[in-house]
Amino acid sequence: MVKAIAIIWALFLVLFVAIVIEESFLGGRRRRHLEKVAKEQRDAGNAGH
Repeated sequence: MVKAIAIIWALFLVLFVAIVIEESFLGGRRRRHLEKVAKEQRDAGNAGH
């Protein structure tokens, strides 16, 4: 039972660290925002045609 809890905690910590690294070093939130802005501009440009 303790071993199962330890494995679950280890997986949680690995995922948490991966998310933190992706957000802080790879600019995850900033990239998603820029993709959203680009998509909105593209959609606005296509609406007139």
